[in-house]
Amino acid sequence: MFGRMEDSLRDLQRAMAAHRKALAANRMLPGEDAAMRQRVMHRLTRDIERISGIEITEMIEGKLARVLSSVAIDELERWARRLHVLPGNDPEWLSLIESLTVHETFFHRDRAQLALLGQILPELAIAAARSGRRRLRLWSAGCATGEEAYTLAILALRALRDAGFADQSPDGGIVCRAPWQLDVLGTDISRLVLTQARAAIYSTEGLSAFRDLPHEFQRFFPILPKSRESGEIERRGVLPAVRRHVRFRQFNLLAALPPETECDVVLCRNVLIYLTAAARRDAQAVFRQALRPGGYLLLGPTDTVADPTAYEVRWGTGAAAYALRPRDE
Repeated sequence: MFGRMEDSLRDLQRAMAAHRKALAANRMLPGEDAAMRQRVMHRLTRDIERISGIEITEMIEGKLARVLSSVAIDELERWARRLHVLPGNDPEWLSLIESLTVHETFFHRDRAQLALLGQILPELAIAAARSGRRRLRLWSAGCATGEEAYTLAILALRALRDAGFADQSPDGGIVCRAPWQLDVLGTDISRLVLTQARAAIYSTEGLSAFRDLPHEFQRFFPILPKSRESGEIERRGVLPAVRRHVRFRQFNLLAALPPETECDVVLCRNVLIYLTAAARRDAQAVFRQALRPGGYLLLGPTDTVADPTAYEVRWGTGAAAYALRPRDE
């Protein structure tokens, strides 16, 4: 996979060099190049919407134009034609989409919503015990570098402990009592951010991932020893007792089927705002398929539910969650 990415980058570098040479030889008419480039860029942006659902705003158009500004028009057109016939999970598509997406997040983001989830999770645990499932399954959709997935795992472990289904461990973690299971899945369209998520190591400098972390949660992120790689920068890692419950997977929200089903919680924040209206509806259809009846959907503060009749709203202080109604209601 990464070998193909490197080949694509080399192709682009060669195209850039050819473009500069052509300009120096004055072989292109600026007016003709601009008109053709505009047509190619229009086709390319339509394909980006089709593959990723990303809404092509002026900001995205400008970012894409800057990324491809040095590529000769003939090379750009050939590349766009090749992309058009490639599947959406091809490394070339993923590399392009990664360059256009936003991955800003941090631990314990949106305290009002997490406070509401803190009330819901013990109820879900008790319901799971009564049904004999003895398992909680949570999905962080658009997890970026993993902070929200690990936050979900910590909240769920605390809920299981408070409900009497898990115990405090000597290292400061929380361990589920057999046969209880906790499974947290984090997905993102970007492979690069998932690499960092799996590493579970975060810097504490500047506007860090820990900038709004409550004091009682800090024990889940021990300070790591200094290394040649980190230098004097302080870094924290996710406690192994938390990491063992979290896994990550590359996933496009426009897929026809969800990565998992029978989820108790699906969380998707600050992702849908970047998608077209049609893509938002498609993504929410995937979320609905992923949830079990009675499971909760949590969205960003500006997001609205595509099908309000399918959910029962639960209000908290400054937040809302949506419980999926049984199919026969």
